[in-house]
Amino acid sequence: MSRWRIIGLAGGVAAVVAVLVLVFSGGDASHAVPEGGSSFRTPTSAHRPTPGTGLLDALAPVLDQGQEPAPATSAAPAGTETTPGVAPDKPSGGLPTTPARAAARLFLVGFGGHDPGRPVLKRLGLHEWGGVVLEPGNGVSPQQVAGLVGSIRGAAQRARHLAPLIAASQLGGQLDAVPIGSPAQSQIADARTAQASALAVAKVLRTLGIRMVLAPAADIGVAGGPWAGLAYSDDPSAVSALAAAAVAGFKQGQVAPAPGHFPGEGGASGDPVLEQATVGLSLDELRKADLRPFTALAEHAPAIQLSAASYLAFDGVTPATLLPEVVALLRHDLGFNGVVVSGDLQAASLGTGQPVPDLAVQAIKAGCDLVWIPGDATDQDAAWRAVVRALRTGEIPAARAAEALRRVSLLRAQYGVR
Repeated sequence: MSRWRIIGLAGGVAAVVAVLVLVFSGGDASHAVPEGGSSFRTPTSAHRPTPGTGLLDALAPVLDQGQEPAPATSAAPAGTETTPGVAPDKPSGGLPTTPARAAARLFLVGFGGHDPGRPVLKRLGLHEWGGVVLEPGNGVSPQQVAGLVGSIRGAAQRARHLAPLIAASQLGGQLDAVPIGSPAQSQIADARTAQASALAVAKVLRTLGIRMVLAPAADIGVAGGPWAGLAYSDDPSAVSALAAAAVAGFKQGQVAPAPGHFPGEGGASGDPVLEQATVGLSLDELRKADLRPFTALAEHAPAIQLSAASYLAFDGVTPATLLPEVVALLRHDLGFNGVVVSGDLQAASLGTGQPVPDLAVQAIKAGCDLVWIPGDATDQDAAWRAVVRALRTGEIPAARAAEALRRVSLLRAQYGVR
C-alpha cells in the first residue's frame, strides 16, 4: 500500500488522529490500540459537528485523514458507475471526500458461489465497500479462500480504494464459510475448549487475509427454536461463558469477533433468515435469559451483530436491526461502544415486505455502523444509492455517519486492515 500524506486535525482530537493515521498509513496498529472493547471507549461526541456543520465537514475528520490528492491527469477507475442523481465514486486518493464514498464504507456485502469471476470482481470494485463477507458456499478450501481474498483485495486496489474488511460467517461445522474442520458450537462443552477452538480458527483465517468473523452465536438453544442443536447450550449461563471464551480466542488470534444475534434469537418462532420470525418475550423475560450472554460480551466484543427477527418486547413487528430502541438497549444499558453490525437486510426485507434500500437507510439511522447485504448485487447497488441520497439530504444525519465511520476505522486499525 502506498504511504499517505497526513492531514492534521484541529486541536482536541489528537488521540483520534493517532488512531486514524494507523488506519490509512499502513502502520502497525496492534501496538497502539488497546485490545478488545476498551479501544471503543472514546466519547461519541469526539467528531460530532457543531450545529449547522455540513455533511462533508462532519465526515472530513474520518474520511480525509491521511488522504493524498490524486494526480491531475488520473482518470476514474475502470467500471466506475454513473447513476442518475448520484455522482460516481471518486478514487480514494482524490479530494474532496464524497457522500458516495462515505455511503459505501458503511456496507458489508457478499456474493454467491465460490468463483466470483470478472463481472463480480468488477462490481466489487465499483464502490469503496466497507467490507466483504464470505458465507457458506463461498469457500471450498483454505487455499481457494486465500486466492478469493486476494482477488477481492486486488479489485479494490485497482480501483484505488481502501482495502475492504474481509469477514467470514464462521459458526462452526457446516455453518463455516471457510471449511477448516472446526467443531460445531453445540459440540463444545467448556470454556477452555471454546477459547482454544476460536484461537485455532482465527490463526488460520488471519493467514488467509480474513480479519473479522460473524461469530460466535450467543443465542440460546431453546427447544423448538432456530438455534436448538446449533447453539452452545440451552442454559443462558453456559452460553454466556462459552461465547465469552470464544470471543477471547478470536481476539487473541487477532480476528475481530462479531457475536450475534442481539437481543437473542433463541425464542424466535423461526429462523429469521428463512422466514418472518418473532420472539414473543417481554423485555424482563429477555433480561433473564437471552440478554445475559450479550451482557457478558458487551465489555469485550469489538463488534456485535443485531437480529433480523422482530420482538414483542418492542413493537412486535419491526426487525430489531431497524429499531433505535434496540441499539439504545445495547449501548446505554449494556455499555457497548464497539461496532454495531446490522442483521441480514434481505432477511429483514423478507420479514417486513419493505425494499432493502429503504431498510439500509433505516438501519443506519437506528444506529447500525455497518449494514450487511448478502449476495444480491442489485440490492447492494440500490441500497448504496439510497444511503448516498440520505446523506446528501440529511435524512441520515452527518453526525450519525461520522460516528459510524469512526468506529469502523478504529476496528480496522486494531485488526490490521490495510
